[in-house]
Amino acid sequence: MENKKYYIELEVITPLAVGAGNDNDWIRGADFVQNDGKLYVIDIKKVIEQGIDVDELNALFIKQDEKGICKLLGNHLEQISKYIFKLPIRTNNPVKSFLRTQLYNNPLVAGSSIKGAIRSSLFHYLRDEEKTNEEVFGVMKNGSDFMRFLKIGDIEMKNTILVNSKIFNLWMDEEGGWYGGWKQDAKKTTSNYSPSGFNTLYECVQPGEKGVGTVILSSDNFQSFINTSSLSVSHIEKKKDLMGKGITELFKAINTVTKGYLQKEKSFFEHYSTDRTSDIEQCIDNLLEMIPEDGSSCLMKMSAGVGFHSITGDWQYDDYDDTGIWGFGHHSGKKKYKSRKIAEYEGKLQLMGFVKMKAISSQESSERILLLEKEHAETLNCILSSAQEKADRERMLLEERKLREEEKKKKQLNLEAYNSLLETARQLYLDNKLTEALQKATEASTLLPEGEEHQTLIEKIDKSIEAARIQKDIEDKKKNQLSLPLSDVLAGKTSVGNILGYLEKWLKQDGNSFGDSEMDALEESMRSLPNKEQKKLNGTRRRISNIIGEEKTALLFNKLNMS
Repeated sequence: MENKKYYIELEVITPLAVGAGNDNDWIRGADFVQNDGKLYVIDIKKVIEQGIDVDELNALFIKQDEKGICKLLGNHLEQISKYIFKLPIRTNNPVKSFLRTQLYNNPLVAGSSIKGAIRSSLFHYLRDEEKTNEEVFGVMKNGSDFMRFLKIGDIEMKNTILVNSKIFNLWMDEEGGWYGGWKQDAKKTTSNYSPSGFNTLYECVQPGEKGVGTVILSSDNFQSFINTSSLSVSHIEKKKDLMGKGITELFKAINTVTKGYLQKEKSFFEHYSTDRTSDIEQCIDNLLEMIPEDGSSCLMKMSAGVGFHSITGDWQYDDYDDTGIWGFGHHSGKKKYKSRKIAEYEGKLQLMGFVKMKAISSQESSERILLLEKEHAETLNCILSSAQEKADRERMLLEERKLREEEKKKKQLNLEAYNSLLETARQLYLDNKLTEALQKATEASTLLPEGEEHQTLIEKIDKSIEAARIQKDIEDKKKNQLSLPLSDVLAGKTSVGNILGYLEKWLKQDGNSFGDSEMDALEESMRSLPNKEQKKLNGTRRRISNIIGEEKTALLFNKLNMS
């Protein structure tokens, strides 16, 4: 065996959302506004450049007054926006943003996300009776983890859109029968589909978009590890096949798992058929038709909306129609794993996050990468050209002014010092050393009060300082939220991780402590979690204990009937 590098094409089949993290969610009335069927993500620097009243805008940001912001910005919305999206439906909730590259700001499908999806499929494919990742893959600490021999590169995409998503859920009637429906709020599921109510907007790469990347199967390294290590390697023959037979064998393994998953999903939606589930069944049929028998490509599910069955390797159930009933906790008596995140795209309901991966030739990969690099170069040239034109204009104005001033004011001894100070101020401004730049520009103004150059520069510096102040005010607003009662801070949080993250931040805030009222607030927020989040609570017990102590943790779990 030898190490093999493959060039791959990743094609998005159903709306794909690779999240940039909750901290990067866009907040209505602070990060974005909605107007005339579009969503505008605001760029504060562009706002300042347009000369908009920053004090008034800052006051509207603090109140998250979307209507007031739209009125103030008026016909400047296009010019001051970082991104503009067609709006599938108005929302009051945060919008989930897509991960992006730092330099060119393009959407990025991280190699780690792809690898995570592959790992889940291989867990199902490799396992016999094992239930843990370490039993199937090995241990990272001693170098036996099989996944370290599989390396996936990041894949850059081009465009994103906004996609609305809903929660498909099961509800129980008075006689104990379970039926399919659509979640409308935290405690209400109905049979009729509505795009609003308990919905989430995701920034997604749309179906049909393609990107290129690499997959490396470190076959030689894996064989060397087997030959030299005294550690036992589970499922060694299957792992040898995956390494030795190349990417086609990997694709076949992934397809086997994906096909089984889709067949069980179709049975689930047929069993719990309700309004609009025929769309989902058709989507599943289309996905099944895309799975080849020869392993020429693979289909897999990843990132937002991946669901319990996929993320755990889909080994616990032969079908999803009857997954059992929870026998403990706040959700006792409810069906297990009964919800699905569904996207609406081009009028049809679809499962989220399906992508197709296939190998391409190195020549085709090189051609695609060259095109991407050309686009990068064009983007960079636009940035540099704009900066150069601006610098050239400033240089020409400076030379003209110098000529006129030399003719009219030959005796002006301060001219050299004035120009030197301005040049220093400009460089400091370009280096983002705003306080020092303002000081130098102000010194220049005292030498030649009738000069014009320092006035323009001072205005630019003042605007940049003001932009930084507004950004800091926005950040301070988020910090000041931690000074509110814990019940207010935790209100509306819909994930265990979010609740515990805010709890840790709140307790670190000076003057905050965890007492009875805080215990009540934490209990109430845990009870208000969606079912799939509540099932994570037991797994976070140690973290909760580290935050509030074992005694209070035991009391909390006792209140939640989870002790």
